[in-house]
Amino acid sequence: MKKYLAGKALAVSAIVSAAVALSSCSGDFKTQQTTISEKFALAEGRTDSLDFSIDAEFPVSGLGKDAYLKISTAITDALFGEDYMAMTPEAACKAYMEDRVSGYRAENLPMAENVEFAGSSFDRADYTSGEFTSDGGDILSYLVTKYVYSGGAHGMSSVTAYNFNRRTGDTITEESFFSDGYVEPLTRLLTKHLPEALESPADTSMLFLNEIEPNGNFSIGDAGITYIYNQYEIAPYSMGIIKVTVPWEELEGLH
Repeated sequence: MKKYLAGKALAVSAIVSAAVALSSCSGDFKTQQTTISEKFALAEGRTDSLDFSIDAEFPVSGLGKDAYLKISTAITDALFGEDYMAMTPEAACKAYMEDRVSGYRAENLPMAENVEFAGSSFDRADYTSGEFTSDGGDILSYLVTKYVYSGGAHGMSSVTAYNFNRRTGDTITEESFFSDGYVEPLTRLLTKHLPEALESPADTSMLFLNEIEPNGNFSIGDAGITYIYNQYEIAPYSMGIIKVTVPWEELEGLH
């Protein structure tokens, strides 16, 4: 149902509080899922709307105090941006939604009221999701997925991975995870496994590069290390987001 955001602070609070639930990963590590899914009309009486959603997982227990603060803050930054880092997850979700809705109206309503754009559609979409993909050992991996449609032929999707030291809460970078001199051998391994990530091995002819280097966007899982290459990064938009996994047994000596 399309709604106009009137009395928005009260309305948003109700949406978020109704969507909060607890889910547990392995052991005593628990997370809270905050979900918002709503359409907001461009203006009262118009059918154009912003299709907006947040489906984000935040830690609630199973971490030390310092680790919890570091990881929770980093996740909020990754999902919404640094302006929201000092807020609680629920407050950040509400504030981010209010800002995106306000921005949608400020950007599009003047055009919608201009006779030059009569008959144009100002439907837009803004989806954000975040989830822990592994909680094994001392490393927590977290994926942030974004989709934005702001008009034109198509929207844009992106997936960004974050890895955290479970004990300290520190972010694990590519340089801190791998051993010195990892770039060349890891490039060979990623290039070797790239065809497995494509719908057809023949699609390698469409890539922008003959070899794919590590780009810092990786997640850590049971099967190995998965590198994520977003749209237009190494291939045309039509090939989508490409995820290349290198098995652990082939990474021996590199980390």
